[in-house]
Amino acid sequence: MRKVVTVLVATLFVAAVGFGQTKQKLAPTPTKSKLNIIKEGAGIEGIKVGKSTADDVVKRFGKVYRWEINKKYSFQMTYDRLGLSFYFCQADKKEEIFLIEVKSPYKGKTSKGIVLGQSTKEETEKAYGKPKDGFEYPGINFYYNKYGKRNLITEIDIVETTGLRQCQDKK
Repeated sequence: MRKVVTVLVATLFVAAVGFGQTKQKLAPTPTKSKLNIIKEGAGIEGIKVGKSTADDVVKRFGKVYRWEINKKYSFQMTYDRLGLSFYFCQADKKEEIFLIEVKSPYKGKTSKGIVLGQSTKEETEKAYGKPKDGFEYPGINFYYNKYGKRNLITEIDIVETTGLRQCQDKK
């Protein structure tokens, strides 16, 4: 009985799918999605560290973001669906972005070809050289996690070329 029902359902499905159809073009095979450029010491998608403000971020990416307060240091605007966070000092009246944090699901690569979520720590060192402190380079910092035997880059932070801005209270 089970065989008969399965055959009947399969036959009805094939008949329904094929009924009344004419020759149909197949959808093109999707190509590799475009990767945004992550520019060391500069920024992404028109937002520049050391120049753009929180208002510029909202104009570019919209008003739907998660707001975080990092103790008495900085504010953070996180666009979870984009994989982007933007930081500015709490004491900064201009709300100037000093750090852009880039994580999955963002699709991006650095100007030296390091692809977020695909490139390894070893490939990054080959492209940028041996890091002096942590995994930091002028204008850019990398973070990685071990997956099997590979150390994949899972976060890229864009900072000013002078290094990570230190927020201080302006009294």
